[in-house]
Formats: sequence, structure tokens, C-alpha cells
Amino acid sequence: MRIIFFNIWHGQVWDLLKKFILKESSKTDIFCFLEVQPDLQIKLQEILPDFEPIYQAGLKTNYLGGVIEGRSIFVKNKIEISKSGNISIFKETKTDAGGFQYAQLLVGQKTLFIGEVHGKARPGTKMDTPARLRQSQKIIDFAKDIKGPKIIGGDFNLLPETESVLMFEKAGYKNLIKEFNVKSTRNKISWEQFKDQPGFVKQHFADYVFVSSEIKIKSFEVPYLEISDHLPLILDFEI
Repeated sequence: MRIIFFNIWHGQVWDLLKKFILKESSKTDIFCFLEVQPDLQIKLQEILPDFEPIYQAGLKTNYLGGVIEGRSIFVKNKIEISKSGNISIFKETKTDAGGFQYAQLLVGQKTLFIGEVHGKARPGTKMDTPARLRQSQKIIDFAKDIKGPKIIGGDFNLLPETESVLMFEKAGYKNLIKEFNVKSTRNKISWEQFKDQPGFVKQHFADYVFVSSEIKIKSFEVPYLEISDHLPLILDFEI
């Protein structure tokens, strides 16, 4: 199976993004997209007709002149969705919106849990804060009592050295960014848009994929592409 986690930056580079999604769709079972406003969700559904969409529209933000922060999971039609939903993981505002979306999928005789995270963006240092520590704990606690293989990924808005990241490893998850020695989940688009802000520091990380011990990893890659201000996280696996 293959899953792609990707913060797609509200489709700001739509033509190239569309080509990437179309290319990957024939060999991908699950897409987990972040920063998806309702009109972009419609466009995604049009180019992914063989997938069942699960969409959660979030708050209207001040970002990009006022867009809705949305989260979207697309599951190949051949896979049954047994349950899906969302939980709040921090107090949202118009300048700091996000959340946790999940789906439980029936794959053979097993139930696969997929969690998609759009973590707290403020403060922009992406270091630990009490709210971020609570955010990680809420996700871990929610998934703890769910049996079967689990994959949790997305834009956590965290740097690798934080306790908020380490908490997932302590809870028994493999951190694939660490395991595969990934050097960056961001790109030039990200750095260029913030370079003139006071105190700018080039950040190379925000996005992660954590997997439970039942997941058999075949490959994991984070290709450098400039089709969003984040990079796609691509996992091939078996359960």
C-alpha cells in the first residue's frame, strides 16, 4: 500500500500540484492533504474520481487574504472506510488553525488507523510550548486504545529536537523522518516567503510520519519538489 501526506498550501502552485497528484494517483491508496479550502476540495475530487473523499473544513483564517483551513483524506474506492472523524488538539484562531482528522480503513482482515495532523503553527519557532506538548499527548491518547496498525502523519509544525516529537517515539511509534535521515521537509518556496520577516531562520522541518510496530515499511521518501511550501511524504508499506 502507499500513502502520501502533503500540506498543499491551498493549491498555490495548482498546475504542477495537479500533475503530481495525477501521476501518483494510479499507485497511491491514500492521500492526506492539508490546507484545503472548499473550492480546492472540489478540484481535488474532480481529478481523483476513483477515491472516496473525507473532508473537514476548518476555520476561516487570515492566511493568504482569508482562506478556510481544511483537512482532506482521499481513500481508494476499493478500500472500505469503517469510521472517520476529527478531534480538536489546540485552541484555534484566525492566525493559528488546524486539528486532527482520522479514518479507520478495512484492509483484508485488519483495521488500519490513519491520522492526519495539522499542528499548532504559533509561535513560529516550532519549539516546545505547553500547548504543543498537550497537542502531542492528545493525539497519542486518542490513538492509544485503537487496536491494529497505525500511521499518523502531516504538518506538526515542530522541529525534530522537541519533546513534542520525542513523545511519539516514547509511545512506541517509529519516527520515519529520523529513521530515514530525511534532511528537510521544506523547500525554497517556504524560505523565500518568510526571509524578510524579523528574526527569520531557515527551518528545514515541520512534517512527520509516525508508524506503529505493525507497519512493515517498504520505502519512505520525501522528494524535493516546488509544488507547495512543504514537501510530500510518501510511504510504501504492508500491514
